[in-house]
This record gives sequence, structure tokens and C-alpha cells, in this order.
Amino acid sequence: MAHLAIICPEDAGHLMSVGNIGVELARRGHRVTLVARREARAIAENLGLDLAPIGDDDFRFPFPHLLWAACWLIGAPYFAVYRHWVEWHIESAMRQLPHMLRSLCVDGMVIDQAILAGGTVAERLGLPHVTVASALPWNTEPSIPPNFTPWTNAPGRLARWRNIGAYAAWHRLLRSPLRRLNRHRRAHGLPPLRRLDDTFSRLAQISQLSPDLDFPRPSAPPHFHHIGSLAATRPENASHDFPWDWLDGRPLVYASLGTVPDGTNRKVLQRILTACAPLDAQVVLTIGKWEENARASRAMPKDIPANALVVDFAPQLELLSKATVLITHAGINTVLEAITREVPMVALPRSADQPGMAARIQRAGIGLVGSFSRSTPAQIRELVGRVLAEPSFRSRVRQMRGSIEAAGGVARAAAITEQAIATRQPVCRP
Repeated sequence: MAHLAIICPEDAGHLMSVGNIGVELARRGHRVTLVARREARAIAENLGLDLAPIGDDDFRFPFPHLLWAACWLIGAPYFAVYRHWVEWHIESAMRQLPHMLRSLCVDGMVIDQAILAGGTVAERLGLPHVTVASALPWNTEPSIPPNFTPWTNAPGRLARWRNIGAYAAWHRLLRSPLRRLNRHRRAHGLPPLRRLDDTFSRLAQISQLSPDLDFPRPSAPPHFHHIGSLAATRPENASHDFPWDWLDGRPLVYASLGTVPDGTNRKVLQRILTACAPLDAQVVLTIGKWEENARASRAMPKDIPANALVVDFAPQLELLSKATVLITHAGINTVLEAITREVPMVALPRSADQPGMAARIQRAGIGLVGSFSRSTPAQIRELVGRVLAEPSFRSRVRQMRGSIEAAGGVARAAAITEQAIATRQPVCRP
């Protein structure tokens, strides 16, 4: 049996999905070690995985204020922050991972797609590796809009050129991190990478989507696999204390916008409460679980209607099993958890790949999409009311559940990983 390393960001969404591949591999007899910063310890223990902690680096890059200003003007400061995060992770990975992995004597790596330097570390050490897109895949395909856009896939030359232009802007934004990574590659005699897609595995690439939930991918490499949800069927930690007797049998609207380290969600959470107050339904709204220090985002809303319960933490999987509608920021894990429990949704995407996930929700007919920053309480109420009243949404999400389950999930992801690591040959889909 092999000793495999999981390389993943410390965010809960990434850890819970990629980490579950490690859990399945360990169940099959392999030794699995999660290599991440100490912030991942609680989730590693929850998953039952060994953690090899990476130290906190003292290096910092000057923040590109001009880039920040430019991105702010177009309403997308996320891009400036993301590029800074990518550069920092490249330096951290190239400084620390080779020594760490040599000392662990690993036989292969499972790398989150967000860790762009992971493949280079694997090449430097001569290790086979598999790439996992725990968020929406970043693979470049002209027929598919980039993840950060709210566009759906559309036929015609105009839509194709629109997509190509957006990809060009995205790749230009990441040109500096790619140059930094190529400097490390030259120092170790590795050929340069020409584009973002070159950082992904040539043996196997795994996506949490199913073919029906994703846009059609005519140009996907033969070793790209839709395998469905990695974490939606995980057992939930039962250590929480939730007032289940508060639920009285009325339709349940569950609202969760994820956790952010500032007060970004607070105004929108208040709008959701105002929107749902007149409905003949109960509302459970969660502030967030994972960011223990995010006090601003965890502050309770002021005006809580009688039909609403606002909690700092909610047992999400159990509540989704009882919910009629989900109001979500369209994070991929939450969306997949809702689908596997046949819950249609109202998406209010905030940033990152959430607009792309929301576009897939609307295209699949499993929910409706509003604006995170601009939707008024009346507009949110209308969206929720439609999803509550129209049976087509629940019918379609029931069909989508079948598609997600048929994709194979974590068992198929582990099987693909085993084959890729053992043979060091591309694992192509049928």
C-alpha cells in the first residue's frame, strides 16, 4: 500500500472535499497524511487524518495597491487579493513542501487545484500526482465561461469571443504568479509552464461536478473526470446543540451564506430575514461555523422576526434533510449537499467561483439566482416564494441527485487516484 500526501488550502470547503478522498484511501489500506497549516488541525482530526503541519512563513510580498485600485473600480477586489494569495502560496509551497515530503517518504500526491505549485513540487520530487478541483474547475475552455462570471454557456461566435476575452484577462492577472513559479522550475531544471492549465495533473483531474450539473466540456482532456460530490454524504459532527423542538412542521427555509472574515454578509443576512418575515414558513439562518475569530461577520442581526431562528452554527446536513428551500451563496459544497437532499435553492453569489456555480444552478433548473449586493427584500421574497410554490424545482433537483450519485463520488475518486499513482499513466474516462 502507498503513502499519499494530501496538499490542500486550509479553508473548510477545500479540506472537507479533498480530505474525504484521503479518508476513503485510508479505508482502502493506504497511509494518508494531510500536509497543511496548523489551522487545518481541527478538520484533520474530524476526518481522522494525520496532519503534517507546515510552518507559518515570515515572508510577505508588498500588496499591489495599484492592482487593488483597478480591481476595485471594476467591482472585483477579489482578483487582487487572489493573485496575492496565489503568489504567497507558491513561495510557501516551494520553500517547505519538498523537504516535508521527502521526510515523510510519500509515494504520491493528491493536490487541490488551487495549489498551483503542487504539480511543480511533485515533478521536482519525481512523484505521481492527481489534481482535484474542490471548487469549480479552472480548466480553460472557450465554449465555457470562466468561473468568476455569471454567464451561462451560449452558442455562437460572440459568446465564444466573450469567453476568450475573459480568460485572457484572467491569465494576464496570473501572469506574475506563473513567472514566479517558472523561476523555481528553471532553478530545478524543469521546463517552463506556458499557461494555467499546465499546472494541473497529466495523470488525472477530478471535479466535484456531474456532467449534468456542469456545462458541456467538449475540449476537456481525456483524463478529466466528473465524479460528483466528495463531501455531501459525510457523517456530521454530532457535538452541536440545536433546538430541534423549535421546528413546528411549517416549510423550512434554511439560509447560509458561508463565513467571511469581515462583515460582508451582515447586510444581506438582514435582507433575508426581512424578506422571509411575511412567509408562512420558518427560517433558520446561520452566521457561520469555521471562522472563530471573525467577530464582525458573526454579529447577530438586530431585527429577527418571530418565524426566524438565527444561530452562530447550524448542523447543516441535518437541517438540509428537513429544509424546503435553501438560500445560499452558491458555494459548491453547500450546493452539492442540497442536491443530494433534494432541496431546491435561491442563490445569492458573492465572489470567487460562486457566480459560475449560480449560473449552473439556474441552467439546471434546480433554483433561481438573485444578486448578493443588489437584491432587495421584496426581490428575495419573490424568488423564495417561486421556489416554494413551483414543483418543477424540486422535481428537477431530484433528477440532479441521481446524476450526482451516478457520477461515483468519493469511491470513484479514490479508485482513479489509486490507478494513477500505481501506474503513473493517464487514467482516461471511458
